[in-house]
Amino acid sequence: MVYSLNIFAKTSFCLELRFDPAACGSGLLISEKNTHLKKTDAVAGHRACRTLGAGWTQGAHYWSVRIMEKTSQGYIMIGIVSSEFDTSSIQYVGQTTSSYGFYVVNGHKYHNAAAVRVVPDTDRPNNGDVIGVLLDLDAHTLTYFKNGIQLGTAFSQIPPADNNLKYYPAISCNEAGNWVSLIKTTK
Repeated sequence: MVYSLNIFAKTSFCLELRFDPAACGSGLLISEKNTHLKKTDAVAGHRACRTLGAGWTQGAHYWSVRIMEKTSQGYIMIGIVSSEFDTSSIQYVGQTTSSYGFYVVNGHKYHNAAAVRVVPDTDRPNNGDVIGVLLDLDAHTLTYFKNGIQLGTAFSQIPPADNNLKYYPAISCNEAGNWVSLIKTTK
């Protein structure tokens, strides 16, 4: 079944996420008014960055990321991290119990470092593709889209958030040159 992206047609809310320099690992460059994120160093190991001003505990939230440059390996993870995730550590989004990610290179979902295929090889993202993410904290789900087409609900048991545990959009990159851009999303 193919779904197009008409999720938030009832409202005209505009979501403008920005990367948070205070919650960004080393070797990552934030530019263009905090909407672009690029891995600049060649040091091995994933570095993560979360967004500023989110920190959600309830409701449904949609945002999207354009893959500006997926280098030869394409080691980019797109997902969410909880407030417990340490962005200063060498770890990727989906490696810990406090993060959930979609791996651009192989189309797998990751949580607690466990991988499961989400999309077939033919649907893996490429340069220029837009990856949408729908986090529904009321239904406890995380769903991914590629260019407006639903790839599937990757996670269906996201733990409830509370005042001490919030969820943030996040990206991690491993290879120098990987570059993504947050897209202003109207919902």
